[in-house]
Amino acid sequence: MKKFTAVLAAGLVTCAATLTVAPGAHAGDGGARSRTETVLEGDKVYAGYEHMSSHFRPEDVTLKIHARGDSEVLASLRLEGTDACPGTSDCYEDTFRSGPVTLPAMGAYVIDVVAREGQPNEVVQRGTGYLNYGLNPKLTLSSNRPWISYDNANIKVSGSLVAEDPKTHEVKPFAGVGMYYRARESHGEGWVWTDEAGRFTSSEYFDEYSTATTFEYMFDQQYESLSLPFRKQALKLKVDAPTGTVTAPYGSEIPVRGKVTRIADDGTEKPFATELRIGASDTVVSGANGTFSQGYAVKQGGEVSVRTTDSNWFTAPAPHTFTLATPPRTSKLSDVQAKVSKYREVTFTGKLGVTQGSYPAGTKATVSIDRRPTGGSWASTGTFEATYGASFSASSPKKADSGAEWRLRLVGPGVNGSTSKLGRTYTKIWNDGVSPEGVRKGTTLTAKGGLMRKPGSTWRPYAGQKVRVWFKAATAGSAWKELGSTKTLSDGSFSKKFTADRDGTWQMRYTDTVSTHYADYGTEDYVDVR
Repeated sequence: MKKFTAVLAAGLVTCAATLTVAPGAHAGDGGARSRTETVLEGDKVYAGYEHMSSHFRPEDVTLKIHARGDSEVLASLRLEGTDACPGTSDCYEDTFRSGPVTLPAMGAYVIDVVAREGQPNEVVQRGTGYLNYGLNPKLTLSSNRPWISYDNANIKVSGSLVAEDPKTHEVKPFAGVGMYYRARESHGEGWVWTDEAGRFTSSEYFDEYSTATTFEYMFDQQYESLSLPFRKQALKLKVDAPTGTVTAPYGSEIPVRGKVTRIADDGTEKPFATELRIGASDTVVSGANGTFSQGYAVKQGGEVSVRTTDSNWFTAPAPHTFTLATPPRTSKLSDVQAKVSKYREVTFTGKLGVTQGSYPAGTKATVSIDRRPTGGSWASTGTFEATYGASFSASSPKKADSGAEWRLRLVGPGVNGSTSKLGRTYTKIWNDGVSPEGVRKGTTLTAKGGLMRKPGSTWRPYAGQKVRVWFKAATAGSAWKELGSTKTLSDGSFSKKFTADRDGTWQMRYTDTVSTHYADYGTEDYVDVR
């Protein structure tokens, strides 16, 4: 296993404790940490040592062996062959071996390096490696999946490690020892430790850019690998519409509908959620059931493809294509009616069609509701979708004022509808309320106020109009209820008397408007009846 020695040693150093110095010892030798490992030869176990210091010599080194989590030294070993290190050299990166090791039981033990033991300038490097006390280890591997695929992206590799007891030569689980592993392609690597049964498990997640990979496990001189292939699944694309040659008006949106499925590892066909491209730049995402539906804007003639986006998990299906005839500018708005309600809501009704030709069922267009104030420019107040061949009714999210211009505009085709001036005269209930406040039951209450209108730039009294009085009791679940009405006088004022009955909220409302005026609600006034 010489080819993995450097990798293993680096991993051992990473996992080990940091450099420590014995009490009263030199505070560090300024060199790199030495490395230690297990060496098996014949039926004996040795500790291997790689010298990594320029501040002490190999003959100064003693290896101290102790159990994990216990500082008691079980074996103290000197290095063999240090006399081969010339006095004129620091023997940096030279390797040496201890004498045979005898320990109480099989397992993983910690190796500490002590240089110049007992001297004032003693240096201690703790946890420089592990001594795996067992003979002839045998490593076996298996995986929970036979290959890597979309259905098998998370691979779990399990294994077992057995060895001979150095004392009895009985083959049994090698428990509590660590080994280095790596998974090529996923670039996963790390350490795993065997349990009491000598078993271990590691998991790696693979993405769509993976290919066939090899899991490698290295334990001292033991090396085993497990290779898994990468398997792509086939995608299937079925487009229901459009097909063949399609004729549709310029700027309209024709429906593109279909379904994407995949052939799973078990051979069954399953719906698949993925992104698709329509034409040069449009995209749509299929749902969990695999279906998709998207409008495609008609701007020019030619062939249009519907295709799945690339994914290394899958073999892409052949694109679906259809042909768009050169689109005629034939879209039109007909029977358009515009009105504004007394509550300032602007509504358009009408029908979307063509001056000539045909279109696929379900073809749509985006319609903008535009507004232009006096002396201003046209601006969209919102849009809605209209279907060719069908009537529509849509309202603007913006409230009307006293007289701006309004129109409909087909966004894609660039077709403007006729202009309508919509607006009514503002009205306002003012100085309204119910008095007196805080009265006893049976007391007379007066609901009063004034009504004004603004036919130009000045507010004026609005006489002869019906004002309704509404009430909502304070009890839970109560609804508004009309209690009566009154008419405004020549100065626009109004009043109406009622008998106090219970706590609640009062409000005056002007809703009986003519077609040229807006409605208005007064303020809400709460009256406490004792």
